[in-house]
Amino acid sequence: MIIAPASTTPDTAPFVEQIYRPMLKGYFGLAAIYYMVLTLVHFGTESGTNLLVIATASSVASMVFAGSWWAIGNAVAIARVPVFITIANLLMLANVMLAMEIGFAQENLIYFILMVMIFSLACTSIRQALVSTVPVLAGLYYVLQEHAPEEMVLYGFVTFAAVLGAMSITFFLRRALGLTAFAKHEAENRLQEAQDLGEKMRHRSLSDSLTGLPNRRAFFETFKESKTEAESGVDSWLVLLDLDGFKAVNDGHGHSIGDELLRQAATRMRDYCGGKAYLSRIGGDEFNIILPDMSEEAVVDAWCQGLLEYIARVYLIEDRLIQISASMGCQQINPEESDAQLIRDADYALLHAKKNGKNKVVVFRDEHARVAAERYKIERALRGANFAAEIELLFQPQFDLGHERIVRAEALARWTSPTLGAVMPGRFIEIAEESGLIANITLVVVEKALAALKSWDDPIPLSVNLSGNDLLSDHIIARIIDKVEDSGLDPALLEFEITETAMMADTGKATRNMLRLSERGHPLALDDFGTGYSNFNYLRELPISKLKVDRSFLTDVGDPMTEKILHSLVGMARTLGIDCLFEGVEDEIQLIIAKRAGTHLVQGYLFGKPMTGMQLLCAVDEHNRVPLRQAGRNALGG
Repeated sequence: MIIAPASTTPDTAPFVEQIYRPMLKGYFGLAAIYYMVLTLVHFGTESGTNLLVIATASSVASMVFAGSWWAIGNAVAIARVPVFITIANLLMLANVMLAMEIGFAQENLIYFILMVMIFSLACTSIRQALVSTVPVLAGLYYVLQEHAPEEMVLYGFVTFAAVLGAMSITFFLRRALGLTAFAKHEAENRLQEAQDLGEKMRHRSLSDSLTGLPNRRAFFETFKESKTEAESGVDSWLVLLDLDGFKAVNDGHGHSIGDELLRQAATRMRDYCGGKAYLSRIGGDEFNIILPDMSEEAVVDAWCQGLLEYIARVYLIEDRLIQISASMGCQQINPEESDAQLIRDADYALLHAKKNGKNKVVVFRDEHARVAAERYKIERALRGANFAAEIELLFQPQFDLGHERIVRAEALARWTSPTLGAVMPGRFIEIAEESGLIANITLVVVEKALAALKSWDDPIPLSVNLSGNDLLSDHIIARIIDKVEDSGLDPALLEFEITETAMMADTGKATRNMLRLSERGHPLALDDFGTGYSNFNYLRELPISKLKVDRSFLTDVGDPMTEKILHSLVGMARTLGIDCLFEGVEDEIQLIIAKRAGTHLVQGYLFGKPMTGMQLLCAVDEHNRVPLRQAGRNALGG
């Protein structure tokens, strides 16, 4: 048996074996070579019977050691190793005893002491070391009695010291092996835990937390595969599905009923699709379907009509009968078209279905192209816009739960076009990014954020979002830095929020520009963490000072695994010296989850909707007097 420290468990035994087996293999291999060479030497130094006896003994020892080396290298059970060692040690002793009988030389008595030391290194336990050492001592005593009794006392003391040293070596070596095995065992456990967490995070990043369906990111991965298959002649269709009247269900019955309706509707869709179609939830009441191996429009239409009928069946939720329909837009996947264009086409068809009575299936045709004019109008309005006059900033506070105060606010752009009116941020920002106009908006937002900071007597630190286009532009980063320097403000007052996806196009350039901002004193936050690849290397290698956990993590109320992941994220951030902020805290239950996870920074409607600069100043002043929880209620109008 192998000695291990008391703190080890049986689970460490494999690690002990992993460490010890190469040592034994080296021991047997070297011994085999030594006795092979010694056999050849005997042919040059001995003759007659002496040669026969001693050469036979050394050659047998060489073969036994070689066989043991082979056996150890071919995964012989570690429990059998002591047998190999004992036999090998006795053969080594036998060779020395024969050599002493054939030709005694006092200087060769050192072999006995060397054997004691060698056996201590090779033996797997104190007990085995004693078993191997006793015959050596007996052999030494016999040789001294026969050939040099006058040296008995001297070699007795020396041998006694050697035995003590050998036992010490055996003990501490075995303990060191045990400790090493234990450390390796613990390291393996930690690595496995990290890998498991990473896998859970990856699975979560590809799954919708509410329905369990693949999410938006997973859809795009499959969508790209479908386009590749389309290049080889496999006809596929893209279908966008949106539930009709879902907002009315939420407003009339509450969000809990709405969430359950989404889950049940998703289950029906999954059952209907089976293994023939790829279904994903994009967000809200929007779903995407990829139909492979379908070429005829009539077949696609019939399949979609069947799904609509299945969805439209009555739902029973908390003793309430709820009926809802769905609308669908379809577009055949053309590999020559861009992803964005194909999705826009299907979206146009979906919009047409909605406008023409809902509960319909519409296949994109040329006549639907007019719907694209809306997007063109937005892009044209963006190109002619005076952003300095048309863009307004709203601010959403970020709260420190520990100190019960507002510590920062996120600056949010709102655009009101003279021709189009107010345009939703998600709409105009997306088009601005695709058309290359986002940099103009970013610079205006930075200017207005700096102006707000300068106008406040007691500046409230702000956060500004940077798009992927901004982060990859050396020119834009330089202009941002110049504007901050010209303002004379402390760069620490202006934090920049960056998403993982913003860095993925060119990680090298993105990293360099992030370092430029960080070196000038700007805090950097990694936004929407958990919705991208959740690459932990970003946290370790980049100058990130804050981790903003995506609001989707707080939707799984009561999910123990979600809470474990949140707690792990907070602990990891704390270990790295990074602040951890939870987005989307909209109710008391989500606040409780955030507190249990250990975070002290939150952002969400529970404590403040986007507000004007004046409202923000009033909110800060209010929170200096009113407890945080009550202030959150007030912000909601409670």
